[in-house]
Amino acid sequence: MALNLTIDQGNSAAKLALWRDGELAGIRIESELTPAAMEQFLMRHPGVDAAIYCSVASRGDDLAEILRRRVPRIMRLDSNTKLPIAIDYATPSTLGADRVAAAVGAWEMYAGSPLLVVDAGTAVTYDAVSHDGHFLGGNIAPGMRMRLEALHRFTARLPRVEVPRSISYDGFMGTDTPSAMILGAVYGIVGAISYYRSHLPADTRTVMTGGWASELGRLCDFEVTVDPHLVSRGLNRILTYNENK
Repeated sequence: MALNLTIDQGNSAAKLALWRDGELAGIRIESELTPAAMEQFLMRHPGVDAAIYCSVASRGDDLAEILRRRVPRIMRLDSNTKLPIAIDYATPSTLGADRVAAAVGAWEMYAGSPLLVVDAGTAVTYDAVSHDGHFLGGNIAPGMRMRLEALHRFTARLPRVEVPRSISYDGFMGTDTPSAMILGAVYGIVGAISYYRSHLPADTRTVMTGGWASELGRLCDFEVTVDPHLVSRGLNRILTYNENK
């Protein structure tokens, strides 16, 4: 059975996932994926048959060099990669690889359904995929930490508020300044999800990923599927899709 490695290098961390026959076999999060950390991971997990990576950081070339020495087949997801969905974005070369991978991951789960794909990470992305597998486009907005930090930095008196691990407030209105800021950020994102969902077909499935996906998803008044490994799932699907191409 083939062992695939997917590497999702995001803004704040890197996720290394091992996949065997489409099933997640192991995962590791690195706050900083250095060349040494990549070497150590591959030494601990010998026998990787193929690897794919996407990066929003600048270590892509370093990763590729290490992977070439240890993995028989490697790919980097970019605008030239063959995909199981069509990209209708006007500037595909500027479309984030993580957004593409998340869309492919959602399509693997719900092929044939229109999709709203939300990645609630450092930034929040909202992307639409049609029922026939066309990536139609999407929007980008600040994530939780960026929203709270902006409120502090660009006002005279609002405090710096740390992002909580979960939402534990009763109701949806804040009762003091920190809760008002946190709930303002939370429901700003929830409201955006609901807005985009309302403009898509009635049978649209909403799929969410990212560190805040579970918290935000439970506040939506429609069904939401949360997959914390959606980008990695999509990367694995792209890798297998290109196996014989």
